[in-house]
Amino acid sequence: MNTVKNRIGREHQDKRLRVEVLGGEIAEIKLLLISGCDQHQECNGIVYDIISTNRSDHIKNGTAYWSEVVYVKSFEVHGG
Repeated sequence: MNTVKNRIGREHQDKRLRVEVLGGEIAEIKLLLISGCDQHQECNGIVYDIISTNRSDHIKNGTAYWSEVVYVKSFEVHGG
């Protein structure tokens, strides 16, 4: 898996990723959008759909999610 040194970027949009976040969740997601700004790190985030997760209590059907990029511990591309 890529670590935080290898950040998720625009080249990963529309791809399926396996991500591990700092809270221990491991999920397969479809990355929909990368958002960012130059003012502060907290506005850099990802919008995604969850395909599967080890924390199924977090899934709400038909919901897109947003997370700060800094919470992504590692990721790997799982296809298009």
